[in-house]
Formats: sequence, C-alpha cells, structure tokens
Amino acid sequence: MSKIRLIQCGVGGFGGGWLEHHTHTSPDFELVGIVDISPASLENAAKICGLPASQQFTTLEAALDGVQADAVLTVTPPPVHVQHARLAFGRGLHLMTEKPLAGSIEDAKEMVALAQKAGRQLAVSQQYRYRPATWKLRELVRTETIGTLGHGHLDFYIPADFTGSFRETMEFPLLLDMAIHHVDLIRSITGKNFTKVTAQSFNPSWSWYQKDAGLKMLMELEGGIPFSYSGDWSALGRSTGWNGNWRLQGSTGSAHLEKDEVLLARSGKWSKDEAVETLSLEAMEPEGQAATLHRFAEAIRTGVPSETSGEDNLQSLATLIAAMKSVQEKRSVLISEVL
Repeated sequence: MSKIRLIQCGVGGFGGGWLEHHTHTSPDFELVGIVDISPASLENAAKICGLPASQQFTTLEAALDGVQADAVLTVTPPPVHVQHARLAFGRGLHLMTEKPLAGSIEDAKEMVALAQKAGRQLAVSQQYRYRPATWKLRELVRTETIGTLGHGHLDFYIPADFTGSFRETMEFPLLLDMAIHHVDLIRSITGKNFTKVTAQSFNPSWSWYQKDAGLKMLMELEGGIPFSYSGDWSALGRSTGWNGNWRLQGSTGSAHLEKDEVLLARSGKWSKDEAVETLSLEAMEPEGQAATLHRFAEAIRTGVPSETSGEDNLQSLATLIAAMKSVQEKRSVLISEVL
C-alpha cells in the first residue's frame, strides 16, 4: 500500500518530537515537507528527516505550492489551526491537528464545515485515548465490570515547566491545553458526552505561569452522572501520572487508575471483605500519538472518520469552552449553550 504524502507544520519543541518519533518513521505517511516560522527549528528538523532546502518552508501556503501532498499535520498553537484548515481543505488535502482542535468553538465549527464541504478527513490527536491503562478503564466501564457507573473523579497534579512556550502566557494553560485530554478521556471511557459544567480556575501564589494553572470542575455527563476534576500544573510535591488519578464508582465496585496502574476494587458495606486487584494491561500497537496518526491514515484510506474526528471532538472542546465561560461568568454552563 502506497504511503500518504504528508506536510508537517510546526517542527520545533513538541513538533520536533512528532517528527523524530512518528512522522519521519511512519509506515503510513511519507514526509514530503516541513513548515516552521523558525529557521533554527527547520534546520534541526532537516537533520533528523533529511529533507533538502527545497522541502523546507516558513508557511503552509508556500509548502502547498512547493510540494505535492495528500495531508497536513499541524502541531501549532490552537488559533493557527483554522488558518491551516482553510489552506489544506481549500487545496483538497486532509488535516490532523494537535489538541485542542481550535482556539474557539467558532473556529472549530468552521473547520468541521470546511472538511465536510471538501469531502476530506479532519482528525485531532487525542492520544491519551490510546494507552493501555486508559483503554483498560474504558473496558471496565463499557462492560459494566463495576456495575452501573454512578459517578467519577479525576486528579491531575504535575509541576510542568513550559517557560518560553506559548503555554506560559496563554489564558487558561491547564484548562484549555491539558484538561482537554482528560475531558476527552472521560468521554471515551464512559461513552457519554457532558451536559453541564461548573468551573473555578486560579493561579497559586507560587505559580510560574502568568495565568491560571489551577482548576476545579464539577461536571455532569448524560444521564445525570456527576464527575469532578481537580488539577494544578504548578503543584510541587507528589505528582500524578499524565493520565491523572481516577476513581470510577459503580454499583458493584470501583475502578481506579493510579500512576499507570489500573485497580479493580470490591467490598461489602463498611468495607467488609474489601478486595483490590491490580489488573494486567494488554500492550497496544501502535499507541499514543502513533495510534492517532495511524487512525488518521485509516480514515483517509477508507473514508470512515476517525474516532477522534473533528466532529466528535467538538463535544470535548465545547466542554472546555463551557468551563471557561463558567469561570468568567461565575455560573454553571450547559454544553448546549456553547454548541
């Protein structure tokens, strides 16, 4: 099967990791062009992938004029995604973006509409869905191993230092840039969308971020299922894993994710006969970013949208936009208000 010709936009920092570990070595894609506004990033990326100067560009428009391609991957700040969508779909190419899908719900809706009009695939790299631990949680909930899901909670505490990147100064660094993974994960694991969110963001006195690095949310899933979230991207001390620490409470027991271990717990009343089992995890191949890239290729080849399509991801982004609205207006916000 012939490879799909790909242009990658953004090859420094996070994009450099994409190129070195995935796009440069992908069994599905042939990297035919790289784009970055930084000459140094282009130079470093070229050393990794071996592309000549004729396939290095400072704008996507120049890349589209300079090489023949089938798809674009954009690893750029969220507000840039809609610009790249206009260019890619306007030329008949497919597009995958890093998360979040866009910088606003209006831009996201435009991107989905452009993809549909062009008859091309739009996907979002929500790679946390495709990890052994989170896939196991999904299995436990979807098969009702813990009975009927009643409520859930997720903690996320990692002192991430993005000094010098756009995350250092963005309006809601944890809420928009990281919690999008967890909100999307909750949707994936439970098979339900959110209907309402009440959020409070804050910036601890010791935080090295310019804007709010802390977040508390109380959300509601379809069927009235409550789900709470607590996080801080400047939390010094004991950290969670990047997946977060989870408790999913069912009618017959609970499922937990702690530091990439999945636990299944059962007990009687007053915790009598409590039994906790650490579950074995099945390897996933591919997993993480490689999985989202492969599924993007499958969507292009089959015409069947990826599980993390732009249209599906509107629900995840809308939940985060509703949370921002809740913070700003100090009230509970229905997801339907945003969508």
